[in-house]
Amino acid sequence: MLKKITTLGIFLISLASSASVLAAACPPAALPSSAAFCKSFKVSAECHCTSSGLPKSICGNMQQLYQRMLALFGSLERACAYQQETPPQVCKDSWNCYRLGGKDSTGKLCSSTGKSCK
Repeated sequence: MLKKITTLGIFLISLASSASVLAAACPPAALPSSAAFCKSFKVSAECHCTSSGLPKSICGNMQQLYQRMLALFGSLERACAYQQETPPQVCKDSWNCYRLGGKDSTGKLCSSTGKSCK
C-alpha cells in the first residue's frame, strides 16, 4: 500500500512539473525579416511576459512592455543579454524592427517591407 501511495505521489509530482513546463512554453517569433514577424513577435513577447507573472494589461501593450524592460534593465542591450530565448542580436533586431522598422543588423528589411509593426 505504501509503495502504491509513493508511486502515485511521484506520478503526480512529475505530472505537475510537466504541466508547468508546458504552460510556460511560448511560441518563438519569426525572424525580423519575415513577413510573419509582427504578429509572431507580439504573440511570443506577450506569452513570455505573462509567463513571468506580469499582468496582461502591461503584456498586451508592446510600448508599455518595452518601457518596463528599459526601466528594469537600463538598455535594450542589457535586456537582450539577460534573456535566454534568442541570441542577443536577434533580440535587439526584433525589438528595433517591431518599433522602428528599417533593416535588421544583417541589412534585411524588417517584416520584409521595412515598416514597423505599430
